Amino acid sequence: MKNNIKNFCTVCDYNFCDRVWALNESLSRFNKDYRLNVLCLDDKSKQAFDTQKDKNENIITYSIGELKSKDPILEKSSRNPPSYEALNVSGQDKEKAVWLQFLWSLSSYFSWYCLENLDCDDIMFIDADIYFFGDWTKLYKNLEDVSVGIVEHRCPYSPANGKYNVGIVYFKNNFDGYRCLTWWKNCLLFQDNEFYKTHGMCGDQKYLELFESLFEGVSILDQFIGHLAPWNYLHHDYAGEKIVWKGIEQDLLYCHFSNFKPNYNDNSFLIAPRHGLHQAPHPYIEKIYNEYFNTLRRLID
Repeated sequence: MKNNIKNFCTVCDYNFCDRVWALNESLSRFNKDYRLNVLCLDDKSKQAFDTQKDKNENIITYSIGELKSKDPILEKSSRNPPSYEALNVSGQDKEKAVWLQFLWSLSSYFSWYCLENLDCDDIMFIDADIYFFGDWTKLYKNLEDVSVGIVEHRCPYSPANGKYNVGIVYFKNNFDGYRCLTWWKNCLLFQDNEFYKTHGMCGDQKYLELFESLFEGVSILDQFIGHLAPWNYLHHDYAGEKIVWKGIEQDLLYCHFSNFKPNYNDNSFLIAPRHGLHQAPHPYIEKIYNEYFNTLRRLID
């Protein structure tokens, strides 16, 4: 073991600084022995994090410009032709679609960069809009024999979105973990890979379906942890403070607040309009959204 510090990484621009501060606070509630490595996509986000550095000592920032200047392949990939999905999401705006395509490559690239350059046993990529409600250290007790960890969407399968979600992806710094992560990174950087036509049309996400068949030590983490997101709220039952998935009661470890739309000026929010949710479908969902919104609002004051 290299050290006892756990390494997380995420990617954000200025508009998501509040989410990263909230993510960091949710991590620190349970244990402070970690680094949250943040890849900043613009100068404003890096400046914002630097300004708040004394309040967020666990956050380590990196500049996308710096990484691109060090790696010509990453720089070249920022001009890759966009997929159909990127064009659809951007409303056929090609410039925006090219940026989206590049953005989707950074979850794997920045995870690989951290594993390559930090003295760490493992790396866990976490989307910036995830917030922990439970003790994340308990998850690591189930990762001792795991090289790669992924989570399901927990909703009916869609060929367009795949089975697994990139909200949380874990890689151990061993032969299988490093090999899998490097392969995933290269699939996103080089669109001429053999799997692009079948698994490259959903950003970075659909490639996760191939992990189990191509690599050893891959574990589906859903059996260990409870997690929620807008696309699966209606596919869970709720029992007090527990969520119920496939008949199994679980403590909520984290929620993925995808497409959350806070309005701080009028003290309101939309849950996830892109996913067809403007109001909470259950009192428990309303409760965790109120906690998240109040945390965000407090952190930006």
